[in-house]
This record gives sequence, structure tokens and C-alpha cells, in this order.
Amino acid sequence: MRFIAAALLILGALAAVGFARREDRIHQQKTLASVATELAGRQVGVHCPGFLESLVDTSGEAGRVQFGQDGRPANHTDLAPSTCAALRHIDRVDFTCLERENCGFKEFKAAWAAHTLAHESFHLRGFQDEGIAECYALQNTAFVAERLGVPTKQALELQAWVYKDGYPNEPEDYRSSNCYAGGPLDLRPQSPAFP
Repeated sequence: MRFIAAALLILGALAAVGFARREDRIHQQKTLASVATELAGRQVGVHCPGFLESLVDTSGEAGRVQFGQDGRPANHTDLAPSTCAALRHIDRVDFTCLERENCGFKEFKAAWAAHTLAHESFHLRGFQDEGIAECYALQNTAFVAERLGVPTKQALELQAWVYKDGYPNEPEDYRSSNCYAGGPLDLRPQSPAFP
């Protein structure tokens, strides 16, 4: 009898923790969807996988947006478990390391997650070409970071860091010869600052 009571108590506790985590995930998805909606120019959703989905995620992609046969994007993006985890508390990441130029993997992972949300948002806006979506995302990584609580100065430094250290290492189809200051993909051609 004691065993059954203990087992029920443990199951109840696990169910409560699972419910709380689910509620946290739903709140996070709404927050991320709000940011993505601003960049996409239309109402969109963001999906972060739950615990069981996380166990079977084998895509290797930080995020993805499905496009239909007609070339139209889905109304949501699916983010990888690691992307969602990095975005969950991006406002608590100490990006002062950017000033000292000694940031590590944890900081880069958080910065890249903000960049990923920007990238997928431009797919949701309708840009299927990876190079175009990437260039626009590079120019909006600070926007995402700031909306998620990173101070403006650090968000801008984070964006420059992602451009300097991340973009050159991207696969060729994620780079565009038109992605430069004053170029055809420059969203703010009147500003000398880029991205």
C-alpha cells in the first residue's frame, strides 16, 4: 500500500512539473511569435518542441519554415530544442564579454539563436532564398535580441559579432554577394553602419 501511495505521489509530482514546463513553453512561444510577427509583417507562430519532441529531433537545423508548392510560407516556424533553450533566458546572458572580446560558446549560442529567429521570420515574410533571408536576418539580430530583453548597446554588439564571426562560416547558399553596406539587400542604405 505504501508503495502505491509513493508511486502515486511521484507520478503526481512529475505531472505537475510537466504541466508547469508546458505552460512555460507556451508562454515562450507567444513571446517569440510576437517578435517574429513584427519581422514577418503578418501574424505568425513559433513552435518550440516539448520534452518528447526534443528527444526525437534529428533535423540538425536551428529552425525551419515549410513552403508550399505555391511558394507561400507556412504560418509558423519550428525551432530546434537548442534554439528555444538558448532564447529562453537570453536576457540573462552576460554579453559584456563582447566588450572584452572573450565570449564563449554559451554567449555565441544565445546570439545565434536570436539570429535564427530573425532568419526564420524572414522566411515567414515570404523570402524562400536562404541568402536573402540570411542577409535580412543579419541586419535584424539586434532587433530580436532587444525585444527579448538584451540591452540595446549589447544587442547591437551581438549583431556585429554574429556578422563578423558567423556569416563568413555559413554555407554558400546562406551567403549573398549583395549583402553589404549600400548593397541591394541593405535594409538601411542611408546608414553607413552595416549590418
